Amino acid sequence: DKLMASNEITINPTFYYGSIISYSFLGGITKDKGKYRYRFELVFKSGDTYKTQKSGFTSMKEAKISQELLIAKLATNMYCPFNYTLKEYLDYWLYEHMKNDVRIRYNTFDSYYNVLYNYLIPSIGPNKSICNITPADLVKAVDKIKYKTVRGRAIELLTTIFKYAFERHYIDYNPSIAAVQTLKKKHPPAKKSRVRNVKPYTIPEIRNLLFTCKMEFSDMYIPLLLTFTAGTRISETIGLKYSDIDFRHNLIYVERQLGRDFDPEYEANDSPLLTKELETKTPNGVRAVPLADWVVHELLLKKAWYESQKERLSDFKDTGYICCHCDGRPFHRKSFAENFKKLLTMCGLQIIHWHDIRHMYSSILKNNSVNMKAISIYMGHSNPEFTDEIYTYHEETAYDCSSISEVWEEIRPKQDSELSSDSPSDGFSIPFEGDFMKEFLK
Repeated sequence: DKLMASNEITINPTFYYGSIISYSFLGGITKDKGKYRYRFELVFKSGDTYKTQKSGFTSMKEAKISQELLIAKLATNMYCPFNYTLKEYLDYWLYEHMKNDVRIRYNTFDSYYNVLYNYLIPSIGPNKSICNITPADLVKAVDKIKYKTVRGRAIELLTTIFKYAFERHYIDYNPSIAAVQTLKKKHPPAKKSRVRNVKPYTIPEIRNLLFTCKMEFSDMYIPLLLTFTAGTRISETIGLKYSDIDFRHNLIYVERQLGRDFDPEYEANDSPLLTKELETKTPNGVRAVPLADWVVHELLLKKAWYESQKERLSDFKDTGYICCHCDGRPFHRKSFAENFKKLLTMCGLQIIHWHDIRHMYSSILKNNSVNMKAISIYMGHSNPEFTDEIYTYHEETAYDCSSISEVWEEIRPKQDSELSSDSPSDGFSIPFEGDFMKEFLK
């Protein structure tokens, strides 16, 4: 495991020395085995000292020229005191700099690890000095990567990796500059648009999708329902707790997300959770989202199931998560990937990513004349322009959201008093109607 492997990584202590703050020469130029040499001592910001020498010069003049060049590099802070191998440097860059200093999330760490340890290091060679790596070495290593996505990520990483090495004076020449230029010509990146213009499913399609999900993939039903009706990210959806619901005012508060992080207890598997509570993606991610009455009813039924499981199972983990396994453990963000694709296929729908539901949520609300500022806040975005540009489908389409009420009649459990009654349901409202919405839009 990559996280457990971090305990086995040994970082060269000289990475922690910091910059050179002073230097001194130890004696003059002397002869050594028929050659000339000079010795010097470096003092680093950490207080550590390092004594070394440069030798093998055939003449006194050659040694003096070398010494003068060294002084010039030291004076301009351009001297590279240590010669690290590729693996030594990348161990430090990923496990110390990126993980501990930059504090990247686990998914980013996992992506970087894959590129570095499965492709670049094996291709270039773990023991090759980073000072001796050439642009040709980098181009050759990336060319060997068969997968376009991984190759593109590798090209992006080269710039970051070697720029940092150059800035920290681990190398005196940045080979990635020329290499990346060559690689971008050979493997031009696909033109990406920030806008993912996802055409929303029709209301009958959504109704059928929810009904089929409840019948065939019951564990996935509530997460899917919440994403469709509250526009939450998958990491936010699985992080919602019953304590986040205001049942009186039909509001749900988004305050966290679940994901993998670098917590010592988590890495040691001391925690019973498969995932860890994290802050929302941005400060705007903390928000209140109105829910329709029938969605709140479904959440009440789910809560009753939760309390029943807590009573029945002695090893039930009472974590309070709405979306959880039968023993209370929360889901992982990829828990539904396989079944979601199966569900779409069963319903004869276009295959989309789970995150695309957020795009549909925004688009349907906009086409029902919901205020874009409100949509932006419910989505957890900083401004409505971003929401409109990136998340809404721009084809002029009218959607009759009121028809989705029919799904409640099809899938909600009937009370005993209703089994022989033909009385209609208590009604359905679009998820953004009611007093809260009126107050918000004033």
